[in-house]
Amino acid sequence: MKWEDSLDKIKGVGPKRREALATAGIKTVGNLLSYYPRKYLDRSVFGSPELFCEDQEISLKAIVLDKGRLNRIRGNLSIYTVPLLWEEKKLSAVFFNQPYLKNTFQENHDYYFYGKVKKAYGEIKITNPQFVIASNPGKFFELTPVYRKIQGVPSSVIPKILSQLFASDLEIPDSMPEEIRLSEKLMDMKSALKGIHFPQKAEDVIRGTERLKFNEALKINMGIIASARDKSYSDIAINLFSGLKAFISSLPYDLTNSQESVIGDMVADLKSGQVMNRLVQGDVGSGKTVIAVIAACLMAQNGYQTAYMAPTEILAQQHGRSFRELLRNTGITVEVVTGSLKAKEKREILDRVAKGEVSVIIGTHALIQQAVDYYNLGLVITDEQHRFGVKQRSQLSLKGKKPHTMVMSATPIPRTLALILYGDLSVSYIDELPKGRKPIKTYCYNEASLHKILGFIEAEMSKGRQTFVICPFIEASEELEAVRDTESVYLEVQQKIESKYRLGCLHGRLKSDDKESIIKAFNQGEIDCLVATSIIEVGIDVPNVSTMVILSAERFGLSQLHQLRGRVGRGSHQSFCFLVTNSKSEETIARMKVIVNNRNGRKIADEDFKLRGPGDYFGFKQHGLPKLGLLNPSEELALIKRTKEIAAIIFESNNLEMMTFRNDVLKSFYIDIADISFN
Repeated sequence: MKWEDSLDKIKGVGPKRREALATAGIKTVGNLLSYYPRKYLDRSVFGSPELFCEDQEISLKAIVLDKGRLNRIRGNLSIYTVPLLWEEKKLSAVFFNQPYLKNTFQENHDYYFYGKVKKAYGEIKITNPQFVIASNPGKFFELTPVYRKIQGVPSSVIPKILSQLFASDLEIPDSMPEEIRLSEKLMDMKSALKGIHFPQKAEDVIRGTERLKFNEALKINMGIIASARDKSYSDIAINLFSGLKAFISSLPYDLTNSQESVIGDMVADLKSGQVMNRLVQGDVGSGKTVIAVIAACLMAQNGYQTAYMAPTEILAQQHGRSFRELLRNTGITVEVVTGSLKAKEKREILDRVAKGEVSVIIGTHALIQQAVDYYNLGLVITDEQHRFGVKQRSQLSLKGKKPHTMVMSATPIPRTLALILYGDLSVSYIDELPKGRKPIKTYCYNEASLHKILGFIEAEMSKGRQTFVICPFIEASEELEAVRDTESVYLEVQQKIESKYRLGCLHGRLKSDDKESIIKAFNQGEIDCLVATSIIEVGIDVPNVSTMVILSAERFGLSQLHQLRGRVGRGSHQSFCFLVTNSKSEETIARMKVIVNNRNGRKIADEDFKLRGPGDYFGFKQHGLPKLGLLNPSEELALIKRTKEIAAIIFESNNLEMMTFRNDVLKSFYIDIADISFN
């Protein structure tokens, strides 16, 4: 069978099973071979009754004392308990809802068991263990791959299908140049895949993983180099820079050195004659928006339009207000286009955009709709890029004739992840806050201290300040009762603080008009305390807010906590952030300490990335990354750097084998990233 063959030809894969596999992204032989085990069971690791870790799966050899007893609880629920003797210690093997095991065991015979051993109420138990009679262990002690569950596909099916494939005349393409494979001491692809799926020993998994990780890292670096080399000369001529200095002088505040440095980078890009592709990264509140305004002003002074795409309507409206305020004396027109606009109003704005009567167009994904025509688009600015799909961003760029691109991101990206996400972009950092800002004082407490925290925010509100109370959920969850939600917390806060303070509640299920109304009221100081979900993470900029309380803080990632915290501390007064959690886990406490002790977003991001890995960094598995299988960039920086060197060699080489390999890899790379969604 061949890599690209459909699964139709495989025995045991009928229409229903094929559909279930397709839902999991497995449509071809190659897809199945790339469906790697999530872990391996090593039943050769034995434990002792005197020393075992309750979270560790171990093997043990025990004598079955009798055939056990089966207890029916209710309905079809049952517990089957078998008494065992384990090195002179008594314990029980407990099987839930497996009544068919009754009479399986032979009295006074030795068995091997594998599972987690726990102590409870003075008894030792091994729950739902795998087992085999000791006189005939068969393959029990071989390394056993465990695959992620696929709905509609029994767990035994994947190994069976893979076994069929390797037993057949399987053709696995391996176009990696022999020169590179031998110099890096790598296995061939077929051996690597067999070592992953059917290891005889641990070394097979290690060596197979090394080859596959190398492939992924090399593939990423070749795609990045290709993107960087694909920069073309711009048709957007920016010649007038004289008005830029005058506009900057008219701003109501002085720019920081970091902001001036970013503007210098931007001007150098525009003068180079090439298409600008620049990432501007800085913490929340560091002043990225004014950079975007200055860029849009420069474009308008040269006769070009700017399209600014924000991830949410709240943020689009916020930027609309900021742009209009800063550009109010320039004659530059600003319009906001979102999906919630009334049809007539939207048509009128788009008509003006098409005629060139609007210089700055701000919106959500509505900006890339087919109905939107630009008169002379010169600059595309994407805010919080990771929230958009590759196609969405490219569609906006295609609206003009090779417009310049600027990416704004307040989300601190770890350097290893940035290498992958933004490898083809030039990067500018804003690493200082505007003058007059004080560091936010951050504390971590448990729920028992909540009444004291509410007393503190009352004291702040008595000074005329405003506050946020953040919850992970909108409404209470039966499964996660301990996790706080906006609905119940709103009522609780209402009862515990004085009635003279005005409360609001904001979350994603509200209608757009209601959300806008609440945000407007908060911006204007008509709401003193806003109970909200993380919806306020972007789009609310109120200098008067002095305090934030984040309940069930353990439910948020470190970078998200840092983002949320950045919503306060925007004025000259001292601001505070309280992280509230009842979790006693060592990991949670360590994570909270990172936020309490750090103000630097990039350092926090590196810690977050180490703890959560690339798959969960943005909240979903492999969110925003090329399709990684085994590579973990947070732990593989050396490999990424090494494969970057090799990728450069491949691009420079005139060796026919290397040139063929380069073309094959780039073709698959661009297919892989075409449909990635970041939202």
